[in-house]
Amino acid sequence: MGSSNPGSSPQVQLLDFHQLESYAVIGVEDYLRLLGDVIVDIPNQMAEIRDSVEQGNAPQFKARAHGLRGLVAYFGCVAMAARLAQLENQEDIAPTLASAIHTELQVIWEQSLAALNIWRQSMTDL
Repeated sequence: MGSSNPGSSPQVQLLDFHQLESYAVIGVEDYLRLLGDVIVDIPNQMAEIRDSVEQGNAPQFKARAHGLRGLVAYFGCVAMAARLAQLENQEDIAPTLASAIHTELQVIWEQSLAALNIWRQSMTDL
């Protein structure tokens, strides 16, 4: 099951750098300020997805995965968006997988944030 932790694979692209380039035009700091506004909420949204899976509420976890996918996609976090799209398109997820899915999303999100920090550093070094 190699796709169980896509964030650990070196081939996985965490960020859409072409999208991030457009933020460099408007200002990296403005982009990061916007991102900072949502960073606080993303863990809550991941917990809501976990809770929906635990409850076996497929329409709710699909809706929550969809909402979070749109948010992280806006910030160029393509690996996170791709995993959320997979969740959104599943017909049903066993409630016993809720914790594992939550952990996986946390790992991908933390890796995405680290990649964003590296990107930000590269932009300020120019």
